[in-house]
Amino acid sequence: MSIDYMDIEKVHRTYLTDPCAENLDLLMEACKTLIFHYARIYGGGCCFEDITQAGYVGLVKATKNFDEKKGIRFTTYASHSIIGEIRHFVRKERKYYYPNCLASYQEKLEDIIESSIDDGDEQLTEDVLAAMVNLQPEGILPVMSAGLVHLNNLEIANIKNKAMESFTLPIEDKLLVSQLVYHLTAIQKDVIEMLFSQGMTQEEVAKELGLTQKQVSRIKQKSLQKMRTAKKEE
Repeated sequence: MSIDYMDIEKVHRTYLTDPCAENLDLLMEACKTLIFHYARIYGGGCCFEDITQAGYVGLVKATKNFDEKKGIRFTTYASHSIIGEIRHFVRKERKYYYPNCLASYQEKLEDIIESSIDDGDEQLTEDVLAAMVNLQPEGILPVMSAGLVHLNNLEIANIKNKAMESFTLPIEDKLLVSQLVYHLTAIQKDVIEMLFSQGMTQEEVAKELGLTQKQVSRIKQKSLQKMRTAKKEE
């Protein structure tokens, strides 16, 4: 369901004229789809009722603090306030490990969403968001849910790149590596993560860890073999 920004602005103007409880309820109803949209994007691993409640808290704060003299649309101001409360709630709920590659995608998606609000764009669908960060659409919600559910319960199979990027390991392979590094020693884990998650060369890894390039190559081969064995045993 699309969000009717014009209707929200109209109802908000009515509320400004007469800030009674009835008009506040009408404003809450007008913003319902807006809140549900951001609750779904940001809080896939949380109780939806809790997430939407956080969104409504953000909306109430927006109605109290909004200053039309600043020349900002109410929907823009309210969207940032709603997202702010939802993100605050989600940060407290995130308690599970998730790899840096997912954290990086989360940060990119959050920046895109908030920039689109400032630009006055319509709400971004998962298809649009996916195209902007080179992911398959079905991977957006699992990426945003990372940290809210255990990695083993995350729909990792849905997180895939839309197109291959030169000299970059696909996200699905990075995730596979992140799931198997627990079978490695500390030095093996460092080498594998630097090579495959951070995209460093063997020469760069050797310099960073105080090893020779030959040692890095040997550690890499031994680590990959150990990971292959672990994968077969799962």
